[in-house]
Amino acid sequence: MKIMSKFSRIVRNPEICGGQPTIHGTRVLVIDILDWIKEGESFDSILQNFPSISKSDIQEIIKYAQEVIAGEVIIYGNNETPISS
Repeated sequence: MKIMSKFSRIVRNPEICGGQPTIHGTRVLVIDILDWIKEGESFDSILQNFPSISKSDIQEIIKYAQEVIAGEVIIYGNNETPISS
């Protein structure tokens, strides 16, 4: 049975980048994009430096980070699962 993730573009695979969250189909780490955002880089600048991702990927990274910080998702392997109350 496959568990569906609300984050379709963010994956974790132990065989890619040591299992760190990446953008699906790339080796672009979520944490790297968050670092660029933290440094004040614009979406356009990020997209120029990471041509394999899209604006919607960046937007999903931000939503993902917000939910992880809020404790609304637990990461299990390749999938994120909402915490049930």
